[in-house]
Amino acid sequence: MVRDLLLISVEVPVYAIFILGEIVLSHLHKTNTYSVKDTLTNFLCTSLNLGFDVLMRVVTLGVLAFFYQYHATDFSNPLIYWILLFLGLDFFYYLLHLTDHYTRLFWAVHVTHHSSEKFNFTVAIRSSVFQPLYRFVYFIPLAIAGFKPLDIVFMYAVCQTYGFFVHTEKVSKLGFLEWFMVTPSHHRVHHAKNPLYLDKNMGMVLIIWDRIFGTFQEETEKAEYGLTTPLKTGSPGEVIFGEWEKLLQDLKATDSLKNRFKILFYPPGWSEDKSTQTSSEIRTKMGLAR
Repeated sequence: MVRDLLLISVEVPVYAIFILGEIVLSHLHKTNTYSVKDTLTNFLCTSLNLGFDVLMRVVTLGVLAFFYQYHATDFSNPLIYWILLFLGLDFFYYLLHLTDHYTRLFWAVHVTHHSSEKFNFTVAIRSSVFQPLYRFVYFIPLAIAGFKPLDIVFMYAVCQTYGFFVHTEKVSKLGFLEWFMVTPSHHRVHHAKNPLYLDKNMGMVLIIWDRIFGTFQEETEKAEYGLTTPLKTGSPGEVIFGEWEKLLQDLKATDSLKNRFKILFYPPGWSEDKSTQTSSEIRTKMGLAR
């Protein structure tokens, strides 16, 4: 836990410096990168997410500790241990992120992070408020493999710290790093509502998982941020609960258990009458790669 506190003590001032620097550049260049309302919403979301994260910390460590007692391997080499933990954590986060995008129930949680029509460092902290309630489940295989619960939690925090720095329009493409690291260019694609960009570039630190599993998309056109169906007011209530309200409305609108299952667990946009479309259906209709 000391490592976590030390990381936070470094993160907070560094984040503040980068946010203030980006605000100054936005003002000088008149790029309209920030708005007061949007930024305040971002800080509210991260505060709520942090609260849930703290509340769930005992559960998270308890569950991981339960599975760790059955771990398969004891690592003797610390360097190999930390490298494999980093790779494993980043991969399982990729699976978590993929699920959040392709399952509407979890998209209702994650949509908060994608609802801003801005793209700046504070969007990085526009956190999926309720994700701490289930995120730890994806890291159980790491505990079974032989990674200590406290180390798993710490590595997630480290990787998440990297994720902050890719939420910016101020950095262009980064040469050879584009081949294996998630860069601001890759993450602009991820946050865009352009049909070509929907549900692409899911990695947190490494882009290799996207390249391997077919979710990679290079930045080839200017990104337009936000949701395919824009928010009506952008109020904190709508940002956090808006998709939940739509989900409940859709569930109530059908008496079919089969359709209710599909509404919950099929990709966002699925509808029996095709009145709404998934990202894959949108791209197919436009003649773009799925």
